[in-house]
Amino acid sequence: MKRLLIAFSVVAVIAAPTALAAGTLTGKYKTTINGTTALGGALNGTWTLHFTTGHYTVAENGKTVIRGVDTVKANVLTWHDKSGPFACSATGKYKFKMTGKKLKFTKVSDSCAGREAVLKYTFTKL
Repeated sequence: MKRLLIAFSVVAVIAAPTALAAGTLTGKYKTTINGTTALGGALNGTWTLHFTTGHYTVAENGKTVIRGVDTVKANVLTWHDKSGPFACSATGKYKFKMTGKKLKFTKVSDSCAGREAVLKYTFTKL
């Protein structure tokens, strides 16, 4: 039994990064923006990203403002907003990096100024 638990632990440690690379980014992440003049100060507030497999929502101050679908290949997330008052019709691509509970995005390509401005901030996993 002890060997089985050790083997399972080793598999779990090896599989966790593989799951992220294989196309999943899940969980809730939050950042707070204060004092910015970008977009006339419209970005100031608390922003929450909620990822489930293949889907996401974006909330500003607790109110959902975007719903969309995403794909993840290696460490690149492709955003496809589908609905919401802040939804953008253009697709955005961002590299992402998790360090502990911190999630950081780096733009690959995106023409949505609002998405780009919010994703410049570091998010913390809740």
